[in-house]
Amino acid sequence: MRFWSTNIKGAFFLIFCSEGLLILLSQFFYQRPFSLLSLINAAAMISLIFFNAGLILFVFQGGFFDSMVYSFRRFSRALRNHQPGETDTEAPPEEYERRDGRRYPITWPLIFVSLLYFSASIILSLF
Repeated sequence: MRFWSTNIKGAFFLIFCSEGLLILLSQFFYQRPFSLLSLINAAAMISLIFFNAGLILFVFQGGFFDSMVYSFRRFSRALRNHQPGETDTEAPPEEYERRDGRRYPITWPLIFVSLLYFSASIILSLF
């Protein structure tokens, strides 16, 4: 359990620093770098990119698409093996992958740190 908490803290720190560094490096592509507007825009854009990456990891690791792949395999097997007058055969249950719900240690830091940066950019844009 100690390794898990250290690993998560390190992932939060790594994501926080890398997003902040990318926000600062993206300032060189703006006409007026390091103005409040360009910082808000960069924070929103970078945080949304990282947030989307975190959500993609979340969806794929959760096994959302496993049931669709399983149903497509069943359908293709039924079309391939279907003889007139036969009933459809059921796919073997071991072909359907069940996930245990564990996620990579970087998934939650990507989502939460990106939400932190995005909410900070929304709050700063109100001023």
